[in-house]
Amino acid sequence: MLLRDRLRKHRFLSDVLLVAGGTAIGQGIVVLATPVLTRLYSPSDFGLLGIYTSILSILVVIASLRFELAIPLPEKDETAANLLLLAFLALLVVGFLAGVTVWQFGDVITGVINAPNLDKYLWLIPVGLVAAGAYQILNYWAVRKKAFSRIAQTKINQGMAMASAQIGLGVLKLGPLGLLTGHLFGQAGGTTTLALVAWREDAKIIKTATLQGICEAANRYRRFPLLSSGSGLFNSAGLHLPLLLIAGFYGPQVAGWFMLGQKVIGTPMSLIGRAVAQVYLGEGARLAREDPLAFRQLFLSVAGKLLAYGLVPIVLLAVGGPFFFGLVFGDSWLEAGRYVQLLALMFLVQFVVVPLSQTLNILEKQDWQLAWDAGRLILVSGGIGLVAGLGYSAWVAVLTYSLTMLVCYILLFFLGHLAIARHIRLKKLVF
Repeated sequence: MLLRDRLRKHRFLSDVLLVAGGTAIGQGIVVLATPVLTRLYSPSDFGLLGIYTSILSILVVIASLRFELAIPLPEKDETAANLLLLAFLALLVVGFLAGVTVWQFGDVITGVINAPNLDKYLWLIPVGLVAAGAYQILNYWAVRKKAFSRIAQTKINQGMAMASAQIGLGVLKLGPLGLLTGHLFGQAGGTTTLALVAWREDAKIIKTATLQGICEAANRYRRFPLLSSGSGLFNSAGLHLPLLLIAGFYGPQVAGWFMLGQKVIGTPMSLIGRAVAQVYLGEGARLAREDPLAFRQLFLSVAGKLLAYGLVPIVLLAVGGPFFFGLVFGDSWLEAGRYVQLLALMFLVQFVVVPLSQTLNILEKQDWQLAWDAGRLILVSGGIGLVAGLGYSAWVAVLTYSLTMLVCYILLFFLGHLAIARHIRLKKLVF
């Protein structure tokens, strides 16, 4: 028993390192390219990229109505195959609706967010939504199959595609279009690879999907679109709406500084956190069924390790943010370094808590997640709106955002721990 437990722990760690390694390499390519990009594109160009990616990021979480999250959960592969096709059907419908909305209301959208120059690039939103949504679905199928090396390779492909496209198009002086198109290439990178491998290795299973099976899967996992979609939308809006609000209140240049600060400090930590979350989801789903006490131990162990790994880089950036940004990205990006100092502690807590938030999905506590996400969205957007309405500077708005998010993430950690404790008590009553 002890040997088996050790092997499982080592396998979990090796899976985390594999996915995190691929993610780190892919993101490292993007980060290494950033000093070149900041000299090819202006802060305002980055501001438009931030607005575009914020809109896309808010929408992509509901691109397949969250059915992709359920793919690793069923015991039978046949049920998972029905979920796979159901997720793709949902993606096609949502992508079509996004295209119609952009076509009909593009001027209204750019007017509301104070970004008229984005109008001619809005067509990229439905295209990027379908591309990113397809990768997301296939990624969760790979998680189910524990094909973590495959996932790691696609992360590297994404980083290479994004960086090379943005640099190449920047040299051609295409302005914001170069940044936006390069981002699209990065989002779609690896999708074809995952699709071909899934079909080659799992075609027999996928072909077992039927219309009746899809309908049964939709009914069995209806809490994901009914609750988790709303929760995911609130969650993503809570993360990405602040940039849209800052752009609307303070202009694209300030949004560009804020976006670069988030990209340099937040994106690598966020992507590594997602890699941990994917492995945690697969291992946590198994332990929740088989050994709830070990599930709680996994929860606390992952939290401790993430805190230890994230502490040193966060402290360094918090102390030397302006100097680092001015040296690496140029004098026009010093303000982004000051924003990093304000965001540092919040990003550390986010790095620890976000992977563990999968706990609420594993235990099907989507109603808890929905309530938390809605509360965070209200507090964060209300805080920035109040600060801007009172005439305070962008610096104060960023500080308000950072403190509000910090409190919300601490609360989310305790919600996950409480959910596991209740699950343990329920299992004891059953047995």
